[in-house]
Amino acid sequence: MNTGAMSMSGLSAGASMSPQAERAYALDIAGSVMDGKLTLVVTYDKQEYRESTMQALLANYKKQLLSIVDHCMQQTETELTPSDVGSKPMSLDTFEKLLTRLNDL
Repeated sequence: MNTGAMSMSGLSAGASMSPQAERAYALDIAGSVMDGKLTLVVTYDKQEYRESTMQALLANYKKQLLSIVDHCMQQTETELTPSDVGSKPMSLDTFEKLLTRLNDL
C-alpha cells in the first residue's frame, strides 16, 4: 500500500513474540490483505501439531476459500446478510425470519 510519503514494507516484521514465550493458544492464525492478496501467518505449538497437519489444514482452507469465491463470483444479484444491516450479532436464521416478515408487509 502506497499513500505517497509512506508505504508498506514487503519485508517480514519478524516474530511478534519470542518462540520461547508461553503460548496463549495452541494454534494462531493471523491474516492480512495487501494489494489484493491474502496472506496468512500460522503459528502453532509444535508439540501439539505436526507440520503435515498444518499443511493439510491450510490446503483445505485454501480449497474452501476458493470454493466460496467461486460461488460468490457466479451470483448475478446481491444478497443482504446480517452484517449488512446492523452492528449487533444476529443469526442467519433470525435474519431470514425478519426478511420474510418485511416482505409480507
